[in-house]
Amino acid sequence: MDALADRWGVVLRADSKVTWCEPTTGLRSSVDHVDGPQVARAEALLGLLGLSVREDVQRGPLTVAHAEEAAIDMIADLLHWLRAHGCDPDGALDRAQANFEAELLEAA
Repeated sequence: MDALADRWGVVLRADSKVTWCEPTTGLRSSVDHVDGPQVARAEALLGLLGLSVREDVQRGPLTVAHAEEAAIDMIADLLHWLRAHGCDPDGALDRAQANFEAELLEAA
């Protein structure tokens, strides 16, 4: 694990043991990827849920995994909100994906 991960550890539970790790990515820090307002807004939203992945915030061993699940849940909640307000969730998701891909192309 030391050769593959920046940090790793073991959490002992009453009936199990969980081994966690943060793979080495080559980034200088866990927030090295934050280069735009979109990522900053997502970090802020996850922070509101108590799942910040920033180094300057107290972190737990599975924070990134929890934040990913929270982001997926948040996207699903937004799709429900869109549907409840008479919008097409699939169309909104398609447009969001197209915007995301266009922004990636612009940044490249």
